[in-house]
Amino acid sequence: MRMISYVKVACACLTLGLFSSGGAVAHGDGGLFGIGAAPTGVELIAFEAPGCAYCPIFRRDVAPSYAGTPAGKAAPLRFVDLNDPAAESLKLASPVTLVPTLVLVRDGVEIGRIAGYVGRENMHHILATMLPAE
Repeated sequence: MRMISYVKVACACLTLGLFSSGGAVAHGDGGLFGIGAAPTGVELIAFEAPGCAYCPIFRRDVAPSYAGTPAGKAAPLRFVDLNDPAAESLKLASPVTLVPTLVLVRDGVEIGRIAGYVGRENMHHILATMLPAE
């Protein structure tokens, strides 16, 4: 599946007023927030793009505490730059057109999605409805 280009994402962000003139965002780093999928093969992938105003807010307000939650244990969080060629190996139901977008996958296949930054509480509530029963 071909990922949507940075230009299209930039246009979507500009239309929604999501770009800021501010700083850089780190990308594609599994980092401190989970490396690889859980033993169940389930993971939460946060798609980001350069210039996204809400991506650093998500990293600041949600990501640090996510790993300690039941959802974080069931579906470790991984960050992926939308433009990274490795992102094309995922079997997404549709292209990512808004960043940040959280995609819940099992063995690389999408099982749920939260498009855009919805805040910490809303994200946890929505994610709880998408996680597979244990």
